[in-house]
Amino acid sequence: MEQIPLSLDPNSADARQPEKKPVMGWFAVAFGFLGIFTFGFIFVPLGFLCSLIALFTGQAVWGFLGLLLNIMGLITSPKLLFLIGAGAFAVWFDWNDFIEPVKQMIGMGGTEV
Repeated sequence: MEQIPLSLDPNSADARQPEKKPVMGWFAVAFGFLGIFTFGFIFVPLGFLCSLIALFTGQAVWGFLGLLLNIMGLITSPKLLFLIGAGAFAVWFDWNDFIEPVKQMIGMGGTEV
């Protein structure tokens, strides 16, 4: 019969600690798949957040895999690409220059000096 070493010292080498499971990495990968195949505008940001948390907590493989899946989810999501393009358009061109004629046409814009 095998003897089990017992100790009351928590710092002893024989004290067994429960194995840590990469839960954030699992969430990152799951949200990455969901971002590709379902609602990307919901699951891609959640996946990016979980991937970053997984990377910073030492779950590098799961975090990197989740990050790759979330990048693929970003590329395949038309709504997210539209939001990124609209943001880039607003920064590149002065948004007020394009909106001001529309405001004046519908009577909302005042004359600015």
